[in-house]
Amino acid sequence: MMNRNAYMIAVGLLILGAGCFPVQLPDKKSETQPDAVQPVSFKIPGVNQELNEIDLASFKGQVVLLDFWATWCRPCISELPALSTLHNELKDKGFAVIGLTLDSGTRDEVTELVSRFDLSYPAGLAGEEVQAAYGGLRAVPTKFLLDRKGAVRNKYVGVGPERQLRADIEPLLAE
Repeated sequence: MMNRNAYMIAVGLLILGAGCFPVQLPDKKSETQPDAVQPVSFKIPGVNQELNEIDLASFKGQVVLLDFWATWCRPCISELPALSTLHNELKDKGFAVIGLTLDSGTRDEVTELVSRFDLSYPAGLAGEEVQAAYGGLRAVPTKFLLDRKGAVRNKYVGVGPERQLRADIEPLLAE
């Protein structure tokens, strides 16, 4: 009985750490290395905070964490509180989190799903063009850390510890 419980815990931790896979995985040709991803501007429909649109260009001069996630992804959901904390604590220093949901459905349907989570940062619908522009996504959550010039400095696949994100963000804020 003890071995079965330990096994179930280990499997659960592996799933949590690995993230969720999107319904359609991109083919290998569209996969890029983190340092090969070029900064890409986008305008997407907002799904929270009564935003009609999220324009990445409006965050120019800030350090930005783009969080590709989905409401059906438990690992994604598990890190939302930490991302909200980071956003709240560092926004006055020039940092922002932007949630990019991969959920399908109409804007109103996705807005209703996202409203179940207490996000302190803007979230919008990441269409296929935005996903492709960031090299295609093999799993969610996937995050990209952009410096003040909009260059991709780090890519994180799966759930990452808040302290690692903070350790990567704070030097960029000091630049």
